[in-house]
Amino acid sequence: MKPAVEKALLEWKEAFDETHEQAVNVLGLALPGLAPSKTPSYCCPVTLTIDQPNILGEGKVCVDNDHRATVELDDVPNAVIAEGVDELFGIVWFDGADGPLEDAGPGSYAYDDEATGAEYEVVLGTKGVGRVYFAYIPSATPWNSSTSCRLPATARSRKVRR
Repeated sequence: MKPAVEKALLEWKEAFDETHEQAVNVLGLALPGLAPSKTPSYCCPVTLTIDQPNILGEGKVCVDNDHRATVELDDVPNAVIAEGVDELFGIVWFDGADGPLEDAGPGSYAYDDEATGAEYEVVLGTKGVGRVYFAYIPSATPWNSSTSCRLPATARSRKVRR
């Protein structure tokens, strides 16, 4: 292999590794208690876990090779889920919710972003704790500052206030 090609590949790998490190740092700031997994991830180069049931939740966050994030958390207090979703997405954004999630009863609420392929689902449980599953959230990379860790423009522009 030519030296220029080897150098380009090495620079690409270093940038790729740095991007994943930055994603870990950002995710750790966003969800205190999130830490690198102690077991191999198998599916994603970056897997972080949290073990705070009934406080912030218990589960994992993965960042795949395409820099998409997947969040799977169980045992998250319903109030935390409702407040987070209402603040992040706005009111009446998820299917099945006729108002703020904090006023909604137990059940499953979902939103599929057709523009990005991201899937968002929350379950408000009957015992005060629920589940959060967000999959294929695009651009979980620091270099794409216009979309990094943000909602699609359609979600931000359609936000409804109480």
